[in-house]
Amino acid sequence: MQFLVIAKITEGTPSEKVLPYVKPEAEKIWEYYAADVVRSIYYIADMSGAVFMLEADNLEAAQEIMAQFPMVQNNILNCEILPLKAYTGLEALFAQ
Repeated sequence: MQFLVIAKITEGTPSEKVLPYVKPEAEKIWEYYAADVVRSIYYIADMSGAVFMLEADNLEAAQEIMAQFPMVQNNILNCEILPLKAYTGLEALFAQ
């Protein structure tokens, strides 16, 4: 199952608190990317966080995966995990 994850720096978090976790966070995201758990990742344009596609069996598994990220463990990132399903709305255009 696919999930859209919106991970944003907790409001008011000073950059001095974020910087020590940048490399460990990148290592964790690479680990999941190499394992085909994270499919794609993008910065949010204002650099307040990232958005990525995550593969997991269910929402609970996705939450467990996100709990492994150093910035999540240290309350630096807030994550919104959105379960996705295939869009079937185009089917209505072709209905007889």
